Amino acid sequence: MKKLMYLLLGLLLPMWIVAQNNTTADAVLLDFLAKIDNQTLTANFTITVTEHANQPISYTGKMQMRGDRFRLNMLGNEGAYDGKTYYLFSEETNELTLSTPTHAELLEINPVLFARQLQRLSTVRFNASNKDNKRYLIDLVPNNQETGIRKFSIKLRKGSLIPEEITVNESSTTTTIRFSEATFDTMMPSFVISKPGAFVNDLR
Repeated sequence: MKKLMYLLLGLLLPMWIVAQNNTTADAVLLDFLAKIDNQTLTANFTITVTEHANQPISYTGKMQMRGDRFRLNMLGNEGAYDGKTYYLFSEETNELTLSTPTHAELLEINPVLFARQLQRLSTVRFNASNKDNKRYLIDLVPNNQETGIRKFSIKLRKGSLIPEEITVNESSTTTTIRFSEATFDTMMPSFVISKPGAFVNDLR
């Protein structure tokens, strides 16, 4: 998926593509992205990766996100991005690694950020099969299918715009993220990880 992210970022598409979007679905998506810029999203999540002919693999974790800043806990690792530095702490090795990630690397770490990038490069529409009057189901279909991303879907609760599910369909892999106990609030958490006594590996 990382390779596909780099390909996607390399695309230079003309501005008229955005005008082709379903403006209602696009407006809802933009409202969601604006809300993440101004409030903190806190949630538990389960991420499931399904590949053809293989059993699905699932992981659970917790996250906080505001704008492009985030904090994630999963598989005994804690990661955070403060807008400049990415912190990754491993409980197993008691090691704190500091690095300066590229934009493509940030997209792979946090798929919610991917919605912002795809919004500019895709046709945005409501899923025609969604009859739920309590939720929006929005599909983002990249205009250039050579990226390998077939469809990016996000389910948002109406009114609060709390995300409930994100699904990324690629040619042979489907990644689904389900959110639970998700809330928006005005609190600004720390997106810096400090672990006194840990070995610090500074790669910046």
